[in-house]
Amino acid sequence: MSSSEAFTRTELIDPALELAGWNLKDPNQVGFEIPVDGYDAEPWNGITDYCLYQANGEVIAVVEAKRQSRDPRIAQTQVEHYVTEIEKHQNFRPFAFMTNGREFYFWDVGNSAKRQVAGFFSPADLENLLYIRQNKISLFSAN
Repeated sequence: MSSSEAFTRTELIDPALELAGWNLKDPNQVGFEIPVDGYDAEPWNGITDYCLYQANGEVIAVVEAKRQSRDPRIAQTQVEHYVTEIEKHQNFRPFAFMTNGREFYFWDVGNSAKRQVAGFFSPADLENLLYIRQNKISLFSAN
């Protein structure tokens, strides 16, 4: 069994995305190796492994893949930068997933701590999380 990132993506991550309802054959839903504008290519090449899109073309989440033998949390600095850069070109900051195909971490950068999850979220789940984020009110203003 190969432990390369390419193998991990093909054999573990792609099927997990499909299981969550993402159509990998639809470039309007899932983009592969998408360049991040305005980013110095070193040391991560400035490319997200996957971008998950809303119907309007905005990136709702990025996925950073690591080979099975690596802890996916080492991608924290990468994804933090990616979502910050992508946010400059759309109306909101996308969510982030970091995975090695066996462990999945979800992170709403700047809003909550990263947390281990069972797998990817569906398009509808991410839309709901975005709605909650954009429409939350503080406890102090709630009556």
